[in-house]
Amino acid sequence: MDLPKGFYGITLETDSIGTCKKLLNFGVQMIQYRAKNLSSKQMLNECFQIRSLTKQANVLMIVNDRVDIALIVGADGVHVGQDDIPPSSLRKIVPNNFIIGLSTHSIEQVLSPEVDFVDYIGVGAIFETSTKDTVVIGTELAKQMVDLSKKPAYLIGGIKLSNIDSIKGIGAYGFTSISDVLYNDYEHFLEMIKKWNS
Repeated sequence: MDLPKGFYGITLETDSIGTCKKLLNFGVQMIQYRAKNLSSKQMLNECFQIRSLTKQANVLMIVNDRVDIALIVGADGVHVGQDDIPPSSLRKIVPNNFIIGLSTHSIEQVLSPEVDFVDYIGVGAIFETSTKDTVVIGTELAKQMVDLSKKPAYLIGGIKLSNIDSIKGIGAYGFTSISDVLYNDYEHFLEMIKKWNS
């Protein structure tokens, strides 16, 4: 399955449905549902709604961590971290065209045999971020990781309109910006995309 280049949308847990609709209005082609503090029942309910919205818009839906919920709602894929079920094990239970993404934070993780089982990797955190607790790797290490990756790489972590110029040279397949996109308007988003593509 072809993955969209450029921007990769991620919802805010505080308003998953609303931020999904906002991303769809912006024209985003792949959206990840991420909620760490909700019950499984709440997550399932939200994912059914988001799956309906993304299906109508012909947009890819990825579920963070929860492959069970992703399969139940008929999502296009799942994104997992280093401490979640390994991609090699996930491949045994998911459909052939199911997308698997994997978060990476080091060169060792990019070169892991597990990457053979994924469709893309997330590389980060590039900058300091309040969205997710993780180690900041910076742009230099991120470039090394992207250069060594056998799979498309999306940059994540603290990316904003004010610093996007510093990540363009990394050579990544795409990037995500959560707060800076979802707390701003369409013009702000367009300017960010314009800078990424320039």
